[in-house]
Amino acid sequence: MKKIITLVIAGFVSLSVFAQNDLVPRIGLKGGLNIATIIKTNDNSFSSKALFGFNGGAVLQLPLTKYIAIQPEVLFSQKGYHATGSSILGDYDYRRYLNFLDIPLLLRINASKDIGIVVGPQYSYLLSTHTKFKSGDATYEQDVNNDNDNITKNIFGGVVGLDINLDRNVYIYGRYSIDFKSNNGDGTSTTPEYKNQVFQFGLGVLL
Repeated sequence: MKKIITLVIAGFVSLSVFAQNDLVPRIGLKGGLNIATIIKTNDNSFSSKALFGFNGGAVLQLPLTKYIAIQPEVLFSQKGYHATGSSILGDYDYRRYLNFLDIPLLLRINASKDIGIVVGPQYSYLLSTHTKFKSGDATYEQDVNNDNDNITKNIFGGVVGLDINLDRNVYIYGRYSIDFKSNNGDGTSTTPEYKNQVFQFGLGVLL
């Protein structure tokens, strides 16, 4: 009986020390701004402007030590590109919006009490694609059939970023992500072959 009581007390002490050192899993929510562009892989002369979108979702922090944690996330992320130029119809404005489900698996390194560095791989699944085109008085919008437009739905990439803690529960973040694989587009002006790259900024809250 004494041994059981001793083990129970030791267990409570261990849990208390574990909690005091913040080595407990935490969940949270995050959301913010995407600044998306592309790297065209088969035409260096192609240029695109930034396209603004939204990123947001859930975060899980799994601390391994005081300084290192595993941080998986599940995010909705708007990517794409904005291109302008001239044609026989006049100046045009072309925008392609790509809605992704992003699942980064990040290694978080706590460089200090207020700063965390994150880096790791990311899996992205293309949910939908939408285009907008305007040239003079002519405009159109179209939902693209991803199965028939030679677009890759499953893409692996990488993420690197920085978290700045405002307090124990709230932080601001900055991320840079890039695809390791191109979208396998057909290389036309409407579907160039490219890799997505995104700068993300936002606010996170741990519960």
